[in-house]
Amino acid sequence: MKFEPSSIPSEVYLIGYFLAFILSFGTTFLLIKYPFNLTFNRLSTSKEKNVKSFGGIAVVLSFLTTLWFFLAIGLIDSRNIYLLTVITAGTVAMFLLGIYDDITQCTARMKLTVQIVIACALYFCGFQIERIGDLIELGNFSIFLTILWIVGITNAINLIDGMDGLAPGIIFFSCLTIIFVYLEREIAGGSFFAVILAASVLGFFIFNFPPAKIILGDTGSLPLGLIIALITLLPLNQGYTDEIYYLTPVITLLIPILDTTFAFFRRIIKGTSPFLKDAEHFHHRLGKLGLSPVKSISILFLIGFYFDLTALIPAYNINLIPNFIPTYFVFVIINVAILVAILKRKEKKHRHE
Repeated sequence: MKFEPSSIPSEVYLIGYFLAFILSFGTTFLLIKYPFNLTFNRLSTSKEKNVKSFGGIAVVLSFLTTLWFFLAIGLIDSRNIYLLTVITAGTVAMFLLGIYDDITQCTARMKLTVQIVIACALYFCGFQIERIGDLIELGNFSIFLTILWIVGITNAINLIDGMDGLAPGIIFFSCLTIIFVYLEREIAGGSFFAVILAASVLGFFIFNFPPAKIILGDTGSLPLGLIIALITLLPLNQGYTDEIYYLTPVITLLIPILDTTFAFFRRIIKGTSPFLKDAEHFHHRLGKLGLSPVKSISILFLIGFYFDLTALIPAYNINLIPNFIPTYFVFVIINVAILVAILKRKEKKHRHE
């Protein structure tokens, strides 16, 4: 099933941004002020005792409400109703899984199984990676790679949500990069969704910045990871197959992807389950160096922003594609190796002090 591309006037982007931001900011404020008792302080690095949970409600609600409101009043083409229905169904399903996990702490196996089921449903609804560029047809491998991307990004955002402000900040900067790339290529739907998500995240981020007054929890991190994954898959469904549409998502989400990949292999090498939690993620390691949460997330934001800027080079210089891509990935690998080496050197020095 192909999703219909449509044009969206520039003023609709601005109206949508401010509406989503106001809804997110207002809902988050009400969640903080509302005297409910379900708090999960162990999920937050904040030293405040009364940190509210279920902040994901504000972000998801503002994102979906803005989209459906615009569809209802005719600012979004009615042909997009199927696309909005699919995104909403997948987001709500992941949202409910997050609530259940926050309340009951369900097993990693159960959570992964439900995520795979949701990803399979989204695949058959049209979110598919069918080829890499114009040369490599994936065939039967398509469903595997699509599910890996959806489930992988969903869990990557979930895993980095271990320090106040980190996950929403990463998503916000990722959305900014995606907006620039998609607008340059006149992809209205994907860029509009990224604008609404950025606004929804920013309204919450103000209250989640360390020391946080409220946290996302799995209620927020799981559906947010799903939404950003689907936004990156949308151009592929609509026939945009240039390498830039594969490069940009990987680079703009590089920190959570690397963090998740390192965590997976780290646990395998140690002989433990890759689904067990540990305190060796990037934000944990920066914290152990004595850095405050603000300094830790600022460093990760700067690194992410640096790679985001480099990813914009081929977006605004189409003649560089595809010859630029192999060289660029070598550049990324070298940069990552240098950053990891610096981190290990700092850790070694810190241990001997």
